Amino acid sequence: MRCNSCQNEFEGNVAFCPHCGAPVAESTPDSGVSQPLPVTGEPTPVFETGAPLMINPLLAKTDALVKDKLFLAACILQTAANALPLFNRFSGFNVLGILVTVFLWIIYAESKKGLPNPQRIRVLSGVVFAYYVILYVCAGLLALMGILCFFSFTKWVNLFTDAFSGNAQIDTPLDSLVSMGGWFVGLVLIISAAIMAVLNFFAYGKIHKFVKSCYENILNNVNNLENRNITFVWMIVLAVFQGIGALGNIVTHPISTVVAGCGCAFTIIIALLIKKYYSEYN
Repeated sequence: MRCNSCQNEFEGNVAFCPHCGAPVAESTPDSGVSQPLPVTGEPTPVFETGAPLMINPLLAKTDALVKDKLFLAACILQTAANALPLFNRFSGFNVLGILVTVFLWIIYAESKKGLPNPQRIRVLSGVVFAYYVILYVCAGLLALMGILCFFSFTKWVNLFTDAFSGNAQIDTPLDSLVSMGGWFVGLVLIISAAIMAVLNFFAYGKIHKFVKSCYENILNNVNNLENRNITFVWMIVLAVFQGIGALGNIVTHPISTVVAGCGCAFTIIIALLIKKYYSEYN
């Protein structure tokens, strides 16, 4: 189809041009006169601001993104990634992942009736923030475990010093090895916790701000997005980690491999959709 306003071509049955945000026109069989596609068959939706939702280019682009066939593929992949572990007795289930799946399908179903509801996007923002908080808690627990392991290293240092000063002797070589092992494990845990905290801050933190700015700016009728470029980059990075995890379990845990592969494909598709429809934002 071609937009009558900006003359750009696009695909899909959307209510507004994904390039300029102008209403898309369609020809009626009776008169051949072009008329705007209806936004929805219901009255103008009113959200928590108490004011009617104003149509802006950002909402139009979000509408086009949700109606893209790749978004449907992403919903299917996310469903598979969260449903398959339920059939594996050695795997648990991801509550937050299930919430993401449910609201993705709700957004997709509502897109068939009209424009996407920004409140659904707000829920997704809340789920991303929950991931953000949980990863910080996990990083803190890893750091605490690392600090506890370091106590064994301190014991080894004291034994070694006393042995050379003649005040004491190390009982067995095993004591030394155990203490050194505790030092090494503690160091690994603390480094892992630091890496997790840094990645969480720059990855999920930026992604949360991006999703949050999407629904807030739609509600406030502001044509702007925050952290679009960095969100795309970090989603590709997360997809790489998911792909590595899938390859690591390909022999021992085939179901885990499929789950990680579906998660990787889902992340890549969402990143590509963000790049495609929000390319004009930084």
